[in-house]
Amino acid sequence: MKTLTKILTISLFGAFLGLFLALHLILPDRDFSPLENRVLAQKPAFSTGAVLDGSFFDDLEEYIADQFPLRDGLMSLKADCERLWGRKENNGVYLAGDRLIERVDEPDETRLNNNLAALNRFKQQIDIPAYLMPVPTAAWLYADELPAGAPTADQDALLDQIRAGSLVGVVDLRETLAAHRDENLFYRTDHHWTSRGAYYAAEAFLNRIGKGGALPALGEPTVLADDFNGTLFSSSGYRHITPDTIEAYVSGEGVTVETWRNGSPETIGLYDERFLTEKDKYSAFLGGNTPLSIVRTGSEGGRLLIVRDSFADSFVPFLTEAYSEIHLFDARYYKLPLTQYIAENEIDAVLFLYSLPDLCTDPNLAVVCK
Repeated sequence: MKTLTKILTISLFGAFLGLFLALHLILPDRDFSPLENRVLAQKPAFSTGAVLDGSFFDDLEEYIADQFPLRDGLMSLKADCERLWGRKENNGVYLAGDRLIERVDEPDETRLNNNLAALNRFKQQIDIPAYLMPVPTAAWLYADELPAGAPTADQDALLDQIRAGSLVGVVDLRETLAAHRDENLFYRTDHHWTSRGAYYAAEAFLNRIGKGGALPALGEPTVLADDFNGTLFSSSGYRHITPDTIEAYVSGEGVTVETWRNGSPETIGLYDERFLTEKDKYSAFLGGNTPLSIVRTGSEGGRLLIVRDSFADSFVPFLTEAYSEIHLFDARYYKLPLTQYIAENEIDAVLFLYSLPDLCTDPNLAVVCK
């Protein structure tokens, strides 16, 4: 009887592997996963050099994982099974009731110190105001909602370290965000702050620089989308979370955005509604991640340069009454030295706006701040 059971188990396992091998051979490779909102690995090219240095097998492993048949459904099944077993973390995302919260790991201390040193060197080379806004994440704001014992970085200690070591004026958002934590400041399915969270950050910044009177009133929002499932929804496999609503509080009337998405300028509005029909709906703000964008508002107030990550996208609309131009510079894609860009574009002030994890880990700041 035991032998028969073993044979049956081995046969079923072999049939399972054979089925998925056949599906892998039959089904075409996918270039992009809308659900995960990312480009998928493709079949690596064989070469003797790649085999000898091991890179071929690394690429092959990534290719098989990305192109595995029924990948999206199996990811969701895995997450649901682990949730039933009581596990509340999957792929670096914590399940906190009807909210997903990205885990924040302790950063490389050397990288953080290098970035602070780069910012300080930059500050010493310019004669215009410069500010730094490190954005604490949902894991900080909703720390009490994390699963018991969930490991996450001490963001308070990191922010204190940044304040103590920065020559650039630090806009500390902790008190502001904590005062409004019950107002849905971060999306449930995405790592970004909501438009309301960005509003309070803009209020803190404008008050800091003496332009609080240029802050738009926080009236009734326009709903851009009510079916937004963001990056954490995609990466976690948790599919039962209520979709988010994306809201806009600034009309964008009279505002144009010149953006270099593909190496040549394209003019769009403050909101790019083309993205509202796609998975990456957050990119409706300013058209998403681009090397360079210039927002022209028709207002008075000078030119602001924001060196940024994607948290700036929903933040900028609240500055359109305070500046005539807002230049958005993404150091991941645009490598011109900041001092040169400032001189060529007659910039009046600089704001470094990064989520705290990005500020701690981005290797590009040292490149553009030289």
